[in-house]
Amino acid sequence: MSDSFFSTSKIVLLKRIRADFAVEVLLVERLGKLGINPFTTYLNTLGESIDADVIESRTLFDETLEWVERESLPTYVQVINGIFKRRYSFEPEYQVKGLDLLEFEEIVMDTVRWLTDAPSINLSKRSVKVSGIEQVHAALKYQIPEINIDNVYLTSFVTESDGRKILQSRSLAEDIFAHFQHDEIPYYHGEGLGVYSIAYSSRESDLHPQLTIKDISDLVIEIAPDFLI
Repeated sequence: MSDSFFSTSKIVLLKRIRADFAVEVLLVERLGKLGINPFTTYLNTLGESIDADVIESRTLFDETLEWVERESLPTYVQVINGIFKRRYSFEPEYQVKGLDLLEFEEIVMDTVRWLTDAPSINLSKRSVKVSGIEQVHAALKYQIPEINIDNVYLTSFVTESDGRKILQSRSLAEDIFAHFQHDEIPYYHGEGLGVYSIAYSSRESDLHPQLTIKDISDLVIEIAPDFLI
């Protein structure tokens, strides 16, 4: 999509989906630009006594989601709170560079406000219900009728010294259906993942001419609300 990810229209769409997914999307978009993974980076908290140990360690995702679910805003303290690459550590060598505590506090506040301002996101624990892959196929076809869904493949790979090694390749409908079956709403992003016209290919020449990973993520955001109960 050409508009800003944090446009009003995109936030409205996210509010129709579960809070955990919406928080994941917003954090990945915001922190990904800094090279920070919200699922493997931690907000660590020291006890209040002298020479206290770390008493709490939470991923940035879990921390943000809790504030959204509480519909409250955080207030962190520089002396006892910090952002680290290692769980339950307060050692300077593991402190995250490029994101200080106040910046993270602002990100959490923005996320809470975006998702809880009226009309607020539905905070109930809704599940994904899908009857079959045909239901996913139909939903995708409705969104992009001009594209042959059967010739769209999501392929993941790792880059090694002798080239790319394919890890998995599934049709678009098959991949989304597999996630939905496990009550997961996928948000596709990052390196090592591409949209191709040929299964089990990671060649640049076989990249899909019309769809990118961002387009696929946007499609999931469009169709996911219809599968929630």
